[in-house]
Amino acid sequence: MLYQLLVCCVWSWYLEVSAAAIPINYNNFAVIQPNTTNFTQGFQNLLQRVQVERRIYSFFLLRNLPSDCVDEQLPLNFALPVLQLNESKTVYVRNTGNSYLLAVVCMKSLINKNFLLKFGMDMQHIRTRSILAIYNENLASSTESEIVTFFKNCEQLKFLNVILIHRDFATTHVYHSFNQFPSFELETRNMRSTSPIYPNRLKDVGGKKLRTLVDQVEPMSMLFRRNKTLILEGYIGFFLKTFARRHKFSLWLPELYEPTAEHVLYMEEIRQAARNGSIDVGASLSTPQKEANLHEYIYPVSFFQWLTMLPMEPTLEIFSFFIMVFEPPVIATLFTIVWLLCVVDVIQVKLTLRSFRWNRKMLWFLIIPWHLDLLRGLLCQSSSIRFNYISRRILFMLIFALGGTINSFFSTNLVNWFTVPPHEKPIEEFTQVAERNLKIQVAEPDIAAIKFYRGEAFWNKHSHIFKVVKTFEEYQDNIRKLDSQYGYVMATMTWPIIEERQKYFVHPIFRLSESLYYTKGSLLSLPISENSMYKDILSDFCLRSQESGLLNFWYKKTFFAMVKLGRIDLKDPSNKYKSEMLTLKELEWVWLAYWVGIGLSGISFLLERAWNIHLQYNY
Repeated sequence: MLYQLLVCCVWSWYLEVSAAAIPINYNNFAVIQPNTTNFTQGFQNLLQRVQVERRIYSFFLLRNLPSDCVDEQLPLNFALPVLQLNESKTVYVRNTGNSYLLAVVCMKSLINKNFLLKFGMDMQHIRTRSILAIYNENLASSTESEIVTFFKNCEQLKFLNVILIHRDFATTHVYHSFNQFPSFELETRNMRSTSPIYPNRLKDVGGKKLRTLVDQVEPMSMLFRRNKTLILEGYIGFFLKTFARRHKFSLWLPELYEPTAEHVLYMEEIRQAARNGSIDVGASLSTPQKEANLHEYIYPVSFFQWLTMLPMEPTLEIFSFFIMVFEPPVIATLFTIVWLLCVVDVIQVKLTLRSFRWNRKMLWFLIIPWHLDLLRGLLCQSSSIRFNYISRRILFMLIFALGGTINSFFSTNLVNWFTVPPHEKPIEEFTQVAERNLKIQVAEPDIAAIKFYRGEAFWNKHSHIFKVVKTFEEYQDNIRKLDSQYGYVMATMTWPIIEERQKYFVHPIFRLSESLYYTKGSLLSLPISENSMYKDILSDFCLRSQESGLLNFWYKKTFFAMVKLGRIDLKDPSNKYKSEMLTLKELEWVWLAYWVGIGLSGISFLLERAWNIHLQYNY
């Protein structure tokens, strides 16, 4: 008995020493946890208010420890699907469900930027969604500098709608938010007010600078100076200027890029500026088809094809008229018709005289039935034929009508040929370009795009028909000159401007060939940064502009803007066609055909004479 009491005393002393050596976290015991009922009730009221303001289809909760959210059972308050993570795992939340969610982040420290960076990685491409931050400290214990640091970090991560509540939110009803338009401003609000929890920050940005970079590719965007002020014009220029007025932005070219106002910028420079955050949106059009990350573009602005602008084919010489009008099928048809009419005439005469007999002489008449008096009707001349019968009158009227039709057809087409000569057969394949001694101009930076769309094999096969110019400025200057010695790689977004310009010419100089293409179709869009907070409103503005017809209006307006800026002129460089008298040289083929006919007539005469002599000798 004494031994057992001694053992109990030793173990009691040992447990007391162990308890003194090991600190116990009493927060882990529910019996002594602080009462979170008030916070939970205030949190539920806040959620109800938010869900009334905007649609929420799910929740995303990021916390390291349950105690960071004040209420360890906080996920039970979400009536919608919820995704819960901690700092050790990163998930692309946008792909896990409906992206219209409320993101809740429980902060252990307001100045822990790494935790926010991890949260930003989870919220990739949806950082403009509503965010609710919970800080497990009382409002009185938080300094203003800590709160400002927290929201500054949110601004750097391009979070748009963020509110911060504390542990005693249910008692104070105070929450914090920030407004970055036009500059950073900390906001302290009371939930009992009627103001929205998440106001529309982008409805009026108060003149905040919208940083842009202009590629100066006509007719998309053009910069020019007026009284030391840069003015943006062009199709995309009108789009961005109207967008800026709509949301109270002020367009601004960063000082770093001011030297670019004097020359054309390539798309890669604009995309890089958007990626590193130097600009907000590029005043340029590019195809997302060539990019791996589609989130670097807004909703497509337009559809385009990349084709070839070719000079109009040369006009045919006048002597070609006689070859094309009197083609073998036409001559054979006329010959057959006249022969049939003459055969009918022979048969009618024989039947009238009652001397129709199937013999050698009749067969000869049917083979060569020509009647010179009857054929005079083809030339609309008088005839000595006696029209004693109605059938012969009808026959002559048919011959006369045929002659008048041929004469009218010939003269009408000849006059049309003089006034608007037809062109040679159009080029339909790239191989025909070299056969016409023609070159297609292309800017050196665009060669990579041709290889992308048509492949390396295409370029290796046809590179000899292209004239490569070093810069895009030189390429644009040559297009303005409308030098018909070359063809040009042409986008369907640029062609309507040239087509409109040619309407002021007597004759068009160029045409657009759809058979010589580099891409049958692709989409064009404006480049932005990957997590730009302006992507949604830019895309929405684009859709509304297309729906209302503003995009078409701005495109038509671009032509007159380019004329006003002197980028194009309306001087007519086309050749003037004049109607002139036929010359002996132009009738060269006619005389050739005439003498060929005389030769054939002589040969026929000699054969007939020889045949008659042969018959006389035999009989």
